[in-house]
Amino acid sequence: MEELNMAVYEPDSSATAVILCKLTDISYKWGIESFRLVSEYKVKIKVLKPEGTSYADVIIPYYELPNNAMKENIIGLDASAYNLENGKIVRTKMKKDVVFKERVGESRMNLKFSIPQVKAGTLIEYEYRVESDFFFSIDSWKAQSDIPILYTEYNVTIPEYFKFNIEMHGAEKLETVNENASLNLSIGSQLLRCSGTHLNFQGNQLPALKDDSHVWCADDYCTQVNLELQGIDFPGSLYKSFTQSWEQIDETLLKDSDFGSRLKMNNPFKEEMTALHLEQMKGADEKICAIYTFLKNKVRWNEKYALYSKSPKQVLKEGTGSNADINFILISMLKDAGIPAYPAVMSRRDMGILPYSHPSIQKLNTFVVAISPTDSTLVYLDSSVENGYLNVLPPVLMTNRARIIAPDNHSQWVSLENVGANLLRSSVKAGISSEGVVTGTRETVYIGQYASRLRNKYRTAKDSTEFASKLASEENIQVKKLQMEGRTHFSPQVYELVEFEKQYTVNDQFIYVNPLVFLHVSESPFKQSERKLPVEFPYTDQVSLTINLTIPEGYTVDEKPENQRLQTSDGQVLCRYIITQQNNQVTLRYSFRLQKLLFLHTDYPELQQLWELIAKKNNEMMVLKKL
Repeated sequence: MEELNMAVYEPDSSATAVILCKLTDISYKWGIESFRLVSEYKVKIKVLKPEGTSYADVIIPYYELPNNAMKENIIGLDASAYNLENGKIVRTKMKKDVVFKERVGESRMNLKFSIPQVKAGTLIEYEYRVESDFFFSIDSWKAQSDIPILYTEYNVTIPEYFKFNIEMHGAEKLETVNENASLNLSIGSQLLRCSGTHLNFQGNQLPALKDDSHVWCADDYCTQVNLELQGIDFPGSLYKSFTQSWEQIDETLLKDSDFGSRLKMNNPFKEEMTALHLEQMKGADEKICAIYTFLKNKVRWNEKYALYSKSPKQVLKEGTGSNADINFILISMLKDAGIPAYPAVMSRRDMGILPYSHPSIQKLNTFVVAISPTDSTLVYLDSSVENGYLNVLPPVLMTNRARIIAPDNHSQWVSLENVGANLLRSSVKAGISSEGVVTGTRETVYIGQYASRLRNKYRTAKDSTEFASKLASEENIQVKKLQMEGRTHFSPQVYELVEFEKQYTVNDQFIYVNPLVFLHVSESPFKQSERKLPVEFPYTDQVSLTINLTIPEGYTVDEKPENQRLQTSDGQVLCRYIITQQNNQVTLRYSFRLQKLLFLHTDYPELQQLWELIAKKNNEMMVLKKL
């Protein structure tokens, strides 16, 4: 009754629901011919707000390989909703007709169900058991969720024959017990007695782990327990190791028919490529760009990332494919042109960090193309790139852990975090009228991610008129003329010239003008008073602005912002603001540099304060006084 009367979760009043209890028990039993892994789950959730009713829609993933004896079975599913009506507890039991199965991959299935009669105030309970032939693989146990958890417990009982490596990480505290256990396993009509290990982990009042701005994958910071099977040691049998090295994973990928075999494919555009006249081009970069542009005109990216490829013939017939489908074709074309190219496999930033110390092919989910135009240099490209260039990848692929897969043990680790420069360089020359109108030109060069973002804006606009209209709205200006170079090309930069007018506040005595004219940071993105997760920036960043303003006749500078240098204590974020005056000319030189991508949550107060100061500086006004 107390749980049904709960209206708010006091430690987090914003919570739409709270997990009151979540129990997970993992154990082993003997199947027909081998061990089976048994996982039992019991969950109790209190719905606090209408938005929390979504937790009545449950998806349970499991494995089921077609034409394969190995599978997972979900058994004993039971779910109910409890509501308080006229002072009485009313239970609504879920019926079987709202339980569905769906295939989501060659080996992956989802069991889906929706618990009925759920609203704000409802108490949800469900339980089920998974029996798995994959006894060698125990799923990671995540102690946290995207809603708060009042109590959670994880029990694992492991027979002595299985040797596991146990790893815990995350900021929240768990109570742990690791003790010896005596086990009785039924094998047919016989009883096998053996020793083992019992692990127990308990968490109390764990906060919600919510997706946050400036975090790629919140799960990377979730308090969790990972069990990795190192080996199996049955009496009378040789020890069988399950530990893999990255070198073994390299070999597995190179032998895979949907990966390694694709690296041996013939260039499907060999004859058509002769029309490119690559032999007349001066450098490798020019050849790479010509090949990539040619390919992108033949095959369109379907906005899906993948590690493995389907048949190249099917891809070419459909004219569309995943980045992996198109990347393999790109590699074959580059090799045919005498340019070495290799897959650089990774886990996308939004899919979690790739673990160096625990090699796992399951953690890999896509790859980019590493190209070697010379013996000492590498450039990177991916077929998902629509608006970028060499070394200008979608930020989701700019991971610090990618592995170039090359034959003859030449694989290597690389970081893609800082592969290209990202620079915005702008010059404004303008005059201020006595009516407070700033009229002039802005010339800007966009390089790297800045060029990619601008091209994306241009491509998503209906036409150049709409693009100019959006620019005028964003910058609060009138666009008199707009000229761009490189806006649709596969090239390293975009040049933009804007002739503009901008109205500022004016009265009988004063004109108030922001000397930046075009702001870099209008407001701080860091609004939270405190933060539990680190801050992750997508890429390094550099901005250089020069503004020259002519003061109108009959006016003088009454007030202008002070020169200021703002930076973090380690100097990895730096902002300079230097304003000078000579006669009727005011010159502002503004620069910003971000060199570090990861800041710990303990750095957040400093980072928040810095961005607030930068935003404040961006919004400071210069006051012109009438003589």
